[in-house]
This record gives sequence, structure tokens and C-alpha cells, in this order.
Amino acid sequence: MLCDANGIPLRFLLSGGQASDISYAQPLLDDVSIPTNQRGRPRKRCKWLLADKGYDAEALRRYCDRYRMQPVIPLRSMKHKPKPGLPRLFDRPKYRQRNIIERIFGWLKENRRIVTRFDKLAKSYAAMVSLACVMRCMRRLFSDRA
Repeated sequence: MLCDANGIPLRFLLSGGQASDISYAQPLLDDVSIPTNQRGRPRKRCKWLLADKGYDAEALRRYCDRYRMQPVIPLRSMKHKPKPGLPRLFDRPKYRQRNIIERIFGWLKENRRIVTRFDKLAKSYAAMVSLACVMRCMRRLFSDRA
């Protein structure tokens, strides 16, 4: 799942339970459109990519460099050899904003039908997650308390 800094879900992809999340990161980032406050078309790339240690891969970091995104991903402690050159900087205050996506997942888990996965087909499960995301957006936009 991909969200903006305000906690509005932008895009999600379903994956198998045995699949790694890192393999779905680039397709998720390729298909996103980020709304802006200005007139014109939405942006296709984010400025910052906040992710946990599971997304620490050189391919994702190269992808972020290619599209001028700043990755805020902590290094895994299992890395064997440091690469030559300057080490990647890690912005800890920016990384603390990652709790926004964790709160979205916690909020999604409050919905019984999504957590227990009553739907047998992936299409109907994706529809329920989409409906929950629409409800979150509507609550965020039209409520005085978010």
C-alpha cells in the first residue's frame, strides 16, 4: 500500500502470502498518481520513499535515484560488506513519519471482513479494500475530526 503524508491511501496491490513485498514495490510506484494542490496533472513520482528494512535492496535504491526520489530506508543489520564510497544517509526524523502507513494498516485491520478474508476471490477482496480506502478518504475530507 502507498499513502501520502496525510494518511490518504493512494494505491495498493494484492500479493500472495508467500511473496516478498520488495518484488511489488516498483510496480506499485510505477502506477501511482499523486494529487497536488496546484492546477494541472498529478505528479507521477513522490519526493520521499519511506519504508522499513524489508525494502532495503540495491535495486530499489537505484530505482529511487533514477526517478529522483529520496529513499528513507534503514540499512539491514545483516549486510556483509559495505559498498565503496560514501554511505547512504538515513534521515531518522523523516523515518518517524512512517507510522502513518502503519496506522493505515491498523485501521484496515479494524474491518472484520478485510481481516478475516471471507472473500475467496482476489478481485472481491480488492474491492473490499478499495471500499475501505474510499471510506477513509471520505471521512478524512468531509469530517471535522479525522
